[in-house]
Amino acid sequence: MTNAIILPLETDKELVIATDNSGAIGEKEADLVKTSNQIVGKFACRVVLMECLAEYAEPAAVIMQNFTNEEAWQAYKAGVYEELNGAGFAGLPITGSTESNFQTLQSGLGLTLIGKRGKRNRYQWTGRESFAVIGAPFTGQAVLENGGKIPSAALLKKIADTAGIKSIMPVGSKGIAATFQQWTGLRTELESVLDLQASAGPSTCFLIAFEQGSKTEAEQLAGRLFHPLKVSNC
Repeated sequence: MTNAIILPLETDKELVIATDNSGAIGEKEADLVKTSNQIVGKFACRVVLMECLAEYAEPAAVIMQNFTNEEAWQAYKAGVYEELNGAGFAGLPITGSTESNFQTLQSGLGLTLIGKRGKRNRYQWTGRESFAVIGAPFTGQAVLENGGKIPSAALLKKIADTAGIKSIMPVGSKGIAATFQQWTGLRTELESVLDLQASAGPSTCFLIAFEQGSKTEAEQLAGRLFHPLKVSNC
């Protein structure tokens, strides 16, 4: 579920600001999910990058808030760059701060991505859209165990640029059903092979709205990650 905010920048341009955080995930003894700090940085960046791309913005800069320790900074940064490079956004500036006065028992990372886009209006729903989920909801350890079922930010960008795609919404901890309602404003019945209530953690899936004629291209791009979403009383 995106928390990106849109601010006016110039007459014909806007700022898109997306933010996310993770806690108790990393290399510390008290962390609840054990993985490398580089992986933590990569997935934190993935969330804000997908939110930015879903708003059709070009990433411009990253702000990192490191609550783990000074040693974690370079690993987090490497993970952020890994994600950005994989999506075709190499060389973005990264700034931020590290909590160095006190030692925390668990890892913590906050990430903000600033992007720019041409001025655009939010999509207006017509009731004639079709919907699908790309990817599947995973959280915690399951994210690390199901990498092949999780779409990349690069795939989201390709689908966003496909003709006939009307709107895209990353899914997070609220799950597919809650995200769909927030996104469309519709109270409907949804049917899918996926668990519609499960947390999608670091945006392990995203929703797309499309013209029926554009389904083939989106489905070809997503392959086995494409899951139709049946909407009743839409």
